[in-house]
Parts: sequence; C-alpha cells; structure tokens
Amino acid sequence: GLLGSLPSAPLTPSLSLQPTMANASLAPNASLPDDRDPALAVAEVTILSVVFVLATLSNGLVLAALGRRRARSTPMHRFICHLCLADLAVALFQVLPQLLWDITDRFLGPDPLCRAIKYLQVVAMFASSYVILAMTYDRHRAICRPAVAFRRGRVSWKAPLVVAWGSALLLSLPQLFIFSKVRLPEGASDCWATFAEPWGARAYVSWVTLMVFALPTLFIAACQALIFREVARSLARGPQGAQGRGVSAAVAKTLRMTLVIVLVYVLCWAPYFCVQLWAVWDPRAPVEGPAFTLLMLLASLNSCTNPWIYGAFSSSVSGELSRLMCPRLPRPRTGSLRSDSTLTGTSGLSRDPPA
Repeated sequence: GLLGSLPSAPLTPSLSLQPTMANASLAPNASLPDDRDPALAVAEVTILSVVFVLATLSNGLVLAALGRRRARSTPMHRFICHLCLADLAVALFQVLPQLLWDITDRFLGPDPLCRAIKYLQVVAMFASSYVILAMTYDRHRAICRPAVAFRRGRVSWKAPLVVAWGSALLLSLPQLFIFSKVRLPEGASDCWATFAEPWGARAYVSWVTLMVFALPTLFIAACQALIFREVARSLARGPQGAQGRGVSAAVAKTLRMTLVIVLVYVLCWAPYFCVQLWAVWDPRAPVEGPAFTLLMLLASLNSCTNPWIYGAFSSSVSGELSRLMCPRLPRPRTGSLRSDSTLTGTSGLSRDPPA
C-alpha cells in the first residue's frame, strides 16, 4: 500500500491517503471507518483472505519446485524465483497487513511498526514491477545482443536483479517519513500519511504511478517490440537464421511466457493506479463505492496468477510441481530447454543452455 489505512478514515487538512484494500488507497476524501459498509468490509476481508492463501501457497510451491532442481537451474529459473519472492512479499507485506487492518479497523501496533509496514508494502510493489522489467531486459539482451550477453556470462543475469531489488529498497524510503502513528481528531490513533496540502498527495501518488507502473510499462513495451522485430528478422532468413525449428520453438515459448506475465501485470495494476490517480486528483471521486474498492483489490491478484503462468509455459517447473505433489512420478532421465521456456541472457537465437 502506498498511503493510509482504511478507505474510511477521517482526513484533516494535513492528513491524506490511507492504506485501503490490498495495497492502500490514496483517497483524500474518505469518511470514518465506523461508517463503512459492513457488507463491503466482509467482502474485502474475504477477498484478501483468498488472495493471501492463493498467493502464498502457489508461490511457495513454485519456489519448492525450483529448489528441487537447483543443481540444474538456469538463469531464467532464477528470474522466476525472484519474481516468486516479490509476489510473496506482496502477500506477506501488503495483503496480510491490510487483511488484519480491515479486521481491526485501526492500526494497533507502535509507530516503528507502522513505518516499517508501509515501507515494506511499497518495496514489494516496486520489486514486483522491477523484477518483471529485469526479466524482459534479459530477454531483449539474449535475443538482440547475444554476443554481449554471452561474453558477460553470469553477470549478465545477476546485474538486472541487483538493480531491481536495490531500486525497490531505495525508492521506497519516502514511506518511512510520510507515514507515522497519528492521533486522530476523535481521539483514536492510526497509521496515516502526512502531506503538504493540497499538492503533496497528488505529487506523491503521481510519482509512484510513474516509477512503479508507467515508465516500467513503456520500457517493457519497447523491449518486447525490439525482441519481436529481431525474431521476425531471424525467421525471415529461414532455417539458417533461426538455426532450426527446435530453437525457434524454444524462443517463441519463452517470449510467450514473458509477454503473458507482462500483460497480466498491466491488466491487474492499471485499474489500481487509475483509481488512485482519480482519487487524489478529483475531490468528487466515489472512493467509498464498491467499484473503487474492488478495482484496488484487483492488483493483488497478479501475485496469484504468476505461478500458474510459470507452470503453463515451463515444462521443467510444471514437471517438478507434479513430482512435488505426486512423489511417485518418475523423473525424466535427460532434459532440454528446447521444449521449455527458459532461454536466458547467456544464449541467443542460435543456442540453448543445458537444462
């Protein structure tokens, strides 16, 4: 969550944006938590509970499956691992605190815990976006600049991940200073954001939207366009350009997986950021309505969908998941990434790393 606690907390001239729903709403014109719709509150708790269980179990299973093939893991598997960790962070630091917050109506912890939770909520949001960006950049470098990627070896895939997590930790620091445990006019205390009125909340929400969603989406779209252009050129040159049907199938599969991950991310997060921007820029926005609430909850579904995408596109991950659930299933004697979606930055269109 970006800002605040419940969509329903009273706002004073210096206090805006509360953590609402799964990721915190930025609505500056909400009402008292005691006035919120009981049916909507029950729906929020139910949805958040389901999202938390699904995100935790599904990402945990994928991490366990990847751990079983650690000796045969590839850089693409490590990207999947880090995206699972980012999705788990969303479940543990965004969904779970908001679920407890919705149940209690008020933040009951001390001020340091308030600041830490709000910081970790945005770290998870940044990490989820930037790890996808790093994965797409690795695909671009593997296909459009294979010689450079191969020459740099293991550093090729490690550097984007270090930058992704480092940026998430650094860019989330404002949360530590914006949020604090505040005594409200009616005497209760809650974890709230303090902004300079009237521009503070608008500037901050717009900046977060730009850094978490808009700019990464534009960068990812540019990388995908360059990738598909390079693949089209290679296929146009025939078998000599694509180095045979087997490798081109592997390239197509890894690109489809990356593209689906990006599209699902955009579909889940675009409504959330649109609603947040609407809430802070339009004083008449219907922030207390069920549509607003449900659209903001939609963003957390992204953490539930990614593990299923891995299983659908990666035969190695789906195979390990099957053997994890049914230990008696035989393990294949040999493996190849030619039928998997794990082409990585250490290879180009013309070669696949061993499984």
